[in-house]
Amino acid sequence: MNEPYVSTQISVLKTDRRLIAFYDKLKTADVTRYAQLHADGEYYENNRKARSLIGLRLLDYSNGTGDRTVSVYANVSPDTLEFIFTRLCAGVPEFSFYQDKIFGEQDQGGYSQVTRLSIIRATVTPNGQPRRIPWIISVDNGKGIAVKNPNGGSYMKKGSFLSNAKVEISLTDADMFHVLNRVVRYVHAWETAIAPNLIVSGKDALQNALSQRQNNGGAAYNGYTDSYGGNYDNSYSGNYSDNYGNGYDTGYNPDFNAA
Repeated sequence: MNEPYVSTQISVLKTDRRLIAFYDKLKTADVTRYAQLHADGEYYENNRKARSLIGLRLLDYSNGTGDRTVSVYANVSPDTLEFIFTRLCAGVPEFSFYQDKIFGEQDQGGYSQVTRLSIIRATVTPNGQPRRIPWIISVDNGKGIAVKNPNGGSYMKKGSFLSNAKVEISLTDADMFHVLNRVVRYVHAWETAIAPNLIVSGKDALQNALSQRQNNGGAAYNGYTDSYGGNYDNSYSGNYSDNYGNGYDTGYNPDFNAA
């Protein structure tokens, strides 16, 4: 008898030789951080900081199926994908997002796992010809040498990256809307589903903390902490730029939750 199978796939799109799919890897925040809704490293699962993510997988069938299929993955924050979705809906003609993650234990050669992700919208090709299909999503899986930075995070040593597998897919605006619209709608539905119980539990925990503080003769407890809470590092990596000229880069995340 076949064992039951439950898919976490949110959306998928197939072309002649490529496939892109997004998966549910969302995690609820700890009750002590209930208002965040999404986990952001405040607790551990399987010796890794738990983070709420969307999984992205690309498949390349150019050389055949089965063992000949090239498969790569990356994990992305739900906020990142919703931001990209807003750029799509706003009709931004040029857009780029880059993300590098280095994580996991070092191998005997001192290398750690690396995922590199780029999501680009371009109206012309590198040689100046108009692009009929403007979106290019690329994922490169490999390894690199991790270097610690002063704030406790890690970054990849320049020139150390070695690629194991890379897949690129081109999508139309309609294709991007198809896959990202479903992701954004699912994230909102997930938040609506988990919020009631989490908020009630969080409010109860807040009231208990207030009562305990007052019973112990301490100062009134207002439930506020600084935004980092002493538990956060570089929780996510990314670099946005679009034709409006805004952008930021927050560095690398040593606790990337691998697929």
